[in-house]
Amino acid sequence: MLDLLTSTFEEILTRNEELIDAKNTAVQQSHFKSNFLASMSHELRTPLNAIIGFSELLQDQQFGTLNSEQREFVDSVVSSGRHLLALINDILDLSRIEAGRMSLEKASIDVPQLVDGLRADLASLTFKKNNTLEITMEEGLPKLSADPTRFRQVLYNLLSNAIKFTPEGGRTILDVRREDSKILTSVSDTGIGIKEKDLPRLFKEFERIESDGPRVEGTGLGLAVTKRIVDLHGGSISVTSTFGKGSTFSVLWPAA
Repeated sequence: MLDLLTSTFEEILTRNEELIDAKNTAVQQSHFKSNFLASMSHELRTPLNAIIGFSELLQDQQFGTLNSEQREFVDSVVSSGRHLLALINDILDLSRIEAGRMSLEKASIDVPQLVDGLRADLASLTFKKNNTLEITMEEGLPKLSADPTRFRQVLYNLLSNAIKFTPEGGRTILDVRREDSKILTSVSDTGIGIKEKDLPRLFKEFERIESDGPRVEGTGLGLAVTKRIVDLHGGSISVTSTFGKGSTFSVLWPAA
């Protein structure tokens, strides 16, 4: 009996060591992958930016008039190029975060000024969907301690998602207010909403939540990157949603 117990215990120890080795190998490989992608940022984006840039020159007919068929082809190249660039940017951002290579350039920033810039950036998207973008801000907001570029990226991701998943004629609302000693930014929409069973998957990498409406282009990375950026700032993000009626994404930011 003692021999059997000893043999079983040795087998368990051996199996445990094998599992630990497999886990360490997986972690190491994941780290190599993240470092590789993080270091490939310039090499991946530079040629694609050139393709988009020259295509936009053709699109603007800077070097001659295009016929309707040529214009359609160029529009397709520009649209596909921008979509691919967004995918690359999301993958690289996530890889830099996983590799510990995303650093924040924190500053004491003026929220209303940054939000006004977002309104202009989203104007064409809201116009295409015939939607309205409403922005409400509490007066006398304190300065925010954040990386201005990443703060803008988080709000842009949430607002553009809200607009994309809201049918024509809908509304997207950004509300900014003080919450105790922090600043709360909430993005609400009158869109298709999210089923309760899908909420736990929202912030996971490469998870796409299928809807009953028209298919919306996306990488399945935007919300995962958004959450990682918020976490790096020491903030928190949460979501509430009613399927068929809309969603609200709320981010708490540390005040300066």
